[in-house]
Amino acid sequence: MDASIYIATSLQANLFRDMDVTANNIANLNTAGYQAEKLSFNQYLEEDGETKDAYANEPSSYRDLTPGAMQYTNNSLDFAISGNAYFQVQTPLGVRYTRAGGFQLNEQGSIVTTDGYPVLGADGSEITVPEGTKEVVVNGIGQVGADGQTIGQIGLMSFRNEQGLQRLGNSLYTSSEAPEPSESARVVQGAIESSNVNGVTELVRVMNLTRAVTNSSKFIDTMYNLERKTSDAYTNSQAA
Repeated sequence: MDASIYIATSLQANLFRDMDVTANNIANLNTAGYQAEKLSFNQYLEEDGETKDAYANEPSSYRDLTPGAMQYTNNSLDFAISGNAYFQVQTPLGVRYTRAGGFQLNEQGSIVTTDGYPVLGADGSEITVPEGTKEVVVNGIGQVGADGQTIGQIGLMSFRNEQGLQRLGNSLYTSSEAPEPSESARVVQGAIESSNVNGVTELVRVMNLTRAVTNSSKFIDTMYNLERKTSDAYTNSQAA
């Protein structure tokens, strides 16, 4: 089979992968704290005699760490992070990390995520708001006050290798690296970090990817037809 078909096929496989990633980004356009996923493609040359063919390696993915815009809600339990850090939450499978700060209180008064996972303090403990509290205030370094009394401090955790975090679902992450308390990140109360997905950019990408897939499919069909005609012509010449 002509090497150009293999090259086009490898390209098409990567285009489909890119399409899936882009579609997932669009689906999370309104997911708080979502960080868009991107693909990085590399090419390599394979030499066959005097010719060199360029192939596409399996693409590697990475997250766009650009902060999303802050959406101000004036809800005292909505928190956004200014800086490169993550909230830590306790899940049934262990501690996980997130930038989605739309929190609430459970029946026990603990601050939890919308999925009911307790938000952990800097010391790894749950933060519980006393019953009857009228006002919850969180300052920049994450100290939580209930009616003027400090009841805990939200843990803001940072990682040396943020790209090493593994996405679980659309808003949680896990890491084999032990996090460290962030010294520079700050909490913004009454706000939620929006998704950093640019809807217009992603839609344009979908159109470009669709066009590229169509063109590569046409090229593959053309090459297959050319090979078939060449094979038929050779067979007929041998029969004659």
